[in-house]
Amino acid sequence: MTQLRTQTKEYWESSDFALTEADVEQIYNYLLEVEKPQPLADLTRVVIQQRITAEKNRLKPRLESRIIYQPKKDYQLGDKLVFPALQFAHGTVKATRPAVNPQYGFFNVVQVELEDAQGKAKKAKEFAASLALETHPLNLGDGMEALNLDAPEPEEIIEKYGENITARVNEGLHAHHDFIRLGGKWFVKGLLTDINVGHLHLSEAVLDVHEGGPLRTADILVHLDLNPKITTEVQEFSLNYGLLQDKRFDEVAPPGQVLWYLRRMEPENVREIPDRLRLQQHAYDRALLNNRLLEIERELDDEWSDLNPPTIPRNVTVTITYPHRWAGTLPLSSRLRPLFPLGRSEHQIITLIDEEADYAIDAWIVSEGRYIAGLGGWYRENKIPIGGFIHLEPAQEPGTAFISYSKRPKPRREYVRLAAIENGRLSFSIEKRAIGSDFDDLLILGTDYVAALDALFRSSANQHRTLASIIAEIMPSLAAATPQQTVHAKTIYSAVNLLRRVTPGAVFAELVRHSAFVSVGDQYWQFDRSRWQS
Repeated sequence: MTQLRTQTKEYWESSDFALTEADVEQIYNYLLEVEKPQPLADLTRVVIQQRITAEKNRLKPRLESRIIYQPKKDYQLGDKLVFPALQFAHGTVKATRPAVNPQYGFFNVVQVELEDAQGKAKKAKEFAASLALETHPLNLGDGMEALNLDAPEPEEIIEKYGENITARVNEGLHAHHDFIRLGGKWFVKGLLTDINVGHLHLSEAVLDVHEGGPLRTADILVHLDLNPKITTEVQEFSLNYGLLQDKRFDEVAPPGQVLWYLRRMEPENVREIPDRLRLQQHAYDRALLNNRLLEIERELDDEWSDLNPPTIPRNVTVTITYPHRWAGTLPLSSRLRPLFPLGRSEHQIITLIDEEADYAIDAWIVSEGRYIAGLGGWYRENKIPIGGFIHLEPAQEPGTAFISYSKRPKPRREYVRLAAIENGRLSFSIEKRAIGSDFDDLLILGTDYVAALDALFRSSANQHRTLASIIAEIMPSLAAATPQQTVHAKTIYSAVNLLRRVTPGAVFAELVRHSAFVSVGDQYWQFDRSRWQS
């Protein structure tokens, strides 16, 4: 059976499938007709319908004034034939001759001169004729029965191949500057209403009165004097586009929504990534890491580690390291990302709900820095230690999650590594402190000298040191608190991040690479000063 090409998987999932100028024109005309922004799914349906219709229109003249070739028919010299099984090729009968087959008996053979796409003659081929074989699929009825020319419905195509088609349509629209996408919908620039500098100044004033935001576009729009003849949907889309081009405004909503905020009124650690959260790149060979070290890296789930995130949102436990406890942030790690799908916005306002305390935290995702800001007060109020466990659960509302910690009925005094600065160097001692939540005892740290530690962190001497030299400085002091004079790889990672923001992989690779760091089993390490060369 001969199918339309638009009925086949090969057509829609071909690597060559891309938006054509005809597709673009059809989308353009469709948007002109409906006169309002449209979601990508609707534009994908327009493209599919355009492709199906275009193919059927191309086939009509191929069938007109032609005899559909069937083996059972008789043909005369000069007959004009069409061959559906050969992509509807045209041909002219140039000769006939008798033939016989022991199985089928007598029949004829016709020599047909086929034409190329431009109508020029190609090499002749021979076909059976006068072959009354009822079981042959090409002999059904008058030949049309062998053609499956019923156009598929766009919904049927979307159900089967929609993911690939939608992705290609999206790519094609992004490549055409006449189209713009905002809030999950597409529109034509030429249909936007004018948003002038006066409208933008007034929008800034509206947001200023509302403490910077966030505000919906509609809440800003009511204060502007736009043409009432323009539909509200187009007005909102036009204002969104105008605000997006002005650096004073920041779009901060979860994907699929639009909320605006004044950049100058955003929290400081949203406008500017804190130094302690800025990753300092250290090139290293990942082949140095054995399976156990790779497993520890996955356990730590550092936001800058190259780890694959889960495919669906799920409950997550995050362990807070010193940089995030200091900055009042959460790492936007691989396990945490599915809870907050990222759109194109640089910043995103989210809500973290503490059910036990019955209040919500207005937090910010800073995608470039891979962190969530706004938890400093919550950390201090609940006395969350470095190394403390934070639990997050997905909520039904987009951009919302539940947050909690493993609260103890009564704080217990625990042994904690405390960092201090002695003669410009980092050292550690073990002291008892009251801890009110559960924590990872390999990561927990503390300090009574935050300002001195910050000064050492920012010092030029520290910034120019090698990672290995930092590890060599802190290991003896960390190990001194244990009878075995050893320190775990996780503890080293936690302590190094007091002085430099680095990934677990970079720290672990230095431990393996440098001979002064000696593995004693189960990822505990000792420092051999006799082998140390800075």
